[in-house]
Amino acid sequence: MACRECTAGHPVLLGSYPAGDTRASLVAAHRATQARNEAPGPVHVHYDATHDTFAVIRTDPQEIPA
Repeated sequence: MACRECTAGHPVLLGSYPAGDTRASLVAAHRATQARNEAPGPVHVHYDATHDTFAVIRTDPQEIPA
């Protein structure tokens, strides 16, 4: 199932943290908070089962053609 936030715009990977690390989800959440403070725009964390990582994603809005 595709991530609703990722399909709403152009996803940009800001960081990924291996799920084998017991603190990975906390580190990813902290990175997402930092990214939200750095620039406006939606940032979220989700689990990437393909790579077994927690990924921090910023979604840049899709440009609407004129």
